[in-house]
Amino acid sequence: MNKNKSKGKKKFMTVLNILLGAIFLVLLLTFFFPIFGGVLNIGNILGMIFCAVMIFVTWGNVLFMKIVNAMKTNAVGKIIVFAVPVIFVLGILYVGFLTSLIVSADKTVPKEECTVIVLGCQVRGDHPSLMLYERIESACQYLKEHPDVPCIVTGGKGDDENISEAQCMYDILVKMGISPDRIYMEDKAVDTVENIKFSKEIIEQNGLSTNTAIVTDIFHEYRASNIVKDAGLVYGSVPADCVWYLLPTFYVRELVAITATFFGLA
Repeated sequence: MNKNKSKGKKKFMTVLNILLGAIFLVLLLTFFFPIFGGVLNIGNILGMIFCAVMIFVTWGNVLFMKIVNAMKTNAVGKIIVFAVPVIFVLGILYVGFLTSLIVSADKTVPKEECTVIVLGCQVRGDHPSLMLYERIESACQYLKEHPDVPCIVTGGKGDDENISEAQCMYDILVKMGISPDRIYMEDKAVDTVENIKFSKEIIEQNGLSTNTAIVTDIFHEYRASNIVKDAGLVYGSVPADCVWYLLPTFYVRELVAITATFFGLA
């Protein structure tokens, strides 16, 4: 009876490891795929490393356990074997905490009288990247639903961009039917802090509402909200969708960016 239970448990663990390994393989490919579109950053690098380790732990379980048992033969190894699972669990809890902050920021509804601020993102030549286009679409929808609300498009011109991010957003919003009279351009900012700083100057110069509706990617709203509040503006969120195969990469990158902010590294 005990032998049957042992065999059943072993079979269950084998199947579980195969399934988990397959999941991490798919996730690994999701982190790898953006590279073909020219996206390689700390997000997909860390994501690929984590997935590769987890594939080894699951599909190479026999070898993994041999390594663990060998480490248990000395004091330092025992400490490492004990510490790694603890760090892993704490890491999951920490990611859950950051995710809750991101979700909370996304749910912050703008006030009726507000100023839309569309944060810039990469332009490829004269055309918006996929992420920038999603922001433009979200801004357009909000502006059509709120016809009395003005809009600031903010983002400078990178070395590999033919036009500024602000100009790109302005041109497309006008083509989508948004009146040019409602759109203010800020084309000097190079990061989110400057996006907000220079947008605030436009708000003050033109007597616009200090209540904001920040249009950026879902995962970016939390960090943007802190910058908006630090600038003395009232924060509201108009989150843009993210292309599914880019979401894991930029989500992990954002977790790193938030952590760097917490420790004063960014």
